[in-house]
Amino acid sequence: MLDRLEDRAELGLSDWHLCVLLDDVQPLNPQGLNQRDLAGDTPLDMAYRLNRSGLIDTLELLGARGNPQIRSWAGRGSFMPHDKYIHLPARYGNVKTLQARYRLGASLNDRDRLGNTPLHWLLVNGHLKAARYFIDRYVTFGLDLGAKNHQGNTVRNIALLNGHHALAQQLLTAEIENCIRALRLWREMGLNHA
Repeated sequence: MLDRLEDRAELGLSDWHLCVLLDDVQPLNPQGLNQRDLAGDTPLDMAYRLNRSGLIDTLELLGARGNPQIRSWAGRGSFMPHDKYIHLPARYGNVKTLQARYRLGASLNDRDRLGNTPLHWLLVNGHLKAARYFIDRYVTFGLDLGAKNHQGNTVRNIALLNGHHALAQQLLTAEIENCIRALRLWREMGLNHA
């Protein structure tokens, strides 16, 4: 994740950004509350994107600035209200069918009428081994870990709500890695929207 302290500074991450990323207690110092990382996100923007509801409330009360449109963004993927092609195998935890349909061009980010992705359904129905398989390979399958269903729940929220704490921790680690990977890419490309 954050291998070096200077890496954190180069990526534009304040203590508040780390607090949101790690889904941990907030720092007492208000400095950096509205600092932007290399991608141009404030800690509140990051909290909106990762659906850190407790931290969103705290940051808003402290006067943090953020883009409220990010909060309502559901994530990547098309809404397919009557889709059985990709969601039905997920409801039954059928990894081989999901893999085959992905290879044929199906997106594992597509949503059903409730806004759930296949990964949402794997977790809701307790297919933990299958969920772990896809979480381990979220980059390979292009999974949007921040995708929110119509109730505003990400897959990590679903894991926590269903008591799957080990998977929730695995998802938290994946979210952190994904964010850091993106910021490092911004840095390597010489982009800075701070």
